[in-house]
Amino acid sequence: MTHGDLAWVAWAVVDARRRARRFAAHDHSTEADRARQELAEVEAWEKRRRGRAVRLWVAYVEVRVAALDAADAHVRLAGYLRHPYHRIGDTPGLYVLGGPEPAADVSEQDWERLRRDYPATALSHRGDREPYGPFERAHVAAYADALSRCHHALACGKRPHDPQATSVRRVDNASPTTGRARLLAPPGERVEPALAARGPFPGEDALACWRSVHRVHFLSHPVEAAARGRARELAATIVDGSGAPLGRIVRLEPEDGHPGEGGHWVHPAEAVGPLAAGALWDDYDAAEHDTGAPAALAGVLGRAAAQVRDTFARDARLHAAPEPPPGAWLSAAERAAEEARREAAGRSPDEVRRLADDADYLADRLDGTGTGDDRDRAEQLRRKAAAYREAAQG
Repeated sequence: MTHGDLAWVAWAVVDARRRARRFAAHDHSTEADRARQELAEVEAWEKRRRGRAVRLWVAYVEVRVAALDAADAHVRLAGYLRHPYHRIGDTPGLYVLGGPEPAADVSEQDWERLRRDYPATALSHRGDREPYGPFERAHVAAYADALSRCHHALACGKRPHDPQATSVRRVDNASPTTGRARLLAPPGERVEPALAARGPFPGEDALACWRSVHRVHFLSHPVEAAARGRARELAATIVDGSGAPLGRIVRLEPEDGHPGEGGHWVHPAEAVGPLAAGALWDDYDAAEHDTGAPAALAGVLGRAAAQVRDTFARDARLHAAPEPPPGAWLSAAERAAEEARREAAGRSPDEVRRLADDADYLADRLDGTGTGDDRDRAEQLRRKAAAYREAAQG
């Protein structure tokens, strides 16, 4: 048995095929459709694997920053400025952003570095914290510049600033901004928090250290030593103001499926779903032969810098646009429902129900953000979920 054919995963493949064969071709019961859908996901995974020794892993990446309070820590740690980038770009389905919590065990040296990690240009605009105003633009520009700085250093064969060096470049004495609402993204991409203004700008003495631990999925060799190299590359896509890596791996675990109903072993492909599975294999194919290569990491960081700038600029334009009339909003919701009906055509009921669950999940993530754009997007997603469920019932 090869590393790629881990006993429990190999058994999950055999068991998925066996369960699907139990049902006649004309049997369209819920159980039969579910078994066929699970087998389709497993076979698609095996087709992408192509016999290679590959395993699904999850890395727990800790990120620390200085922040004023929980809301401020949320935007700095659970927003879109500090999250991992895969080789295929920003892929929210492959990571989960951890909720911020106070970190009391920071060393004096690390705290000084974190305290200084703010853009100096934000100081002169701290009294104007309007959404997408100059204060927010300064913070976004600073992080995009940090990504670009690391990109250029690696592309030139140099090492970004060592975060443990005593000669850390002072970026600023300022405090960070607090969190906005939600960042709209093109269909199929991310929907994460952007930046926002909340209340007056406090003094620097209010800063404290906060941490989050992000869960990042990726494919790598079954041996932990090889997987750790890929995890380090993903952690290195989160940087500080100097361009030095800010993410730190605190745990690395394989994900080989889990026990399911009736005693069968659930294959990893079933656990992550078809969309995430496809993204995992796209990412693995892109990183298979040059994991850890500085040139490859440089390319990821360069694209990340451009995406941060472009996304914030797009979000700012959407914020400045006038609210659409009620008729236009209803029309958008109806179009979303019609799109769902088209997507449901030809799919099994279980697959359509899964699409409905995904739409509801995304809508829940947009709820409570306080912006008209996000409320509209959430309502459209819920209309899609309702249309999916109607189609699944038949």
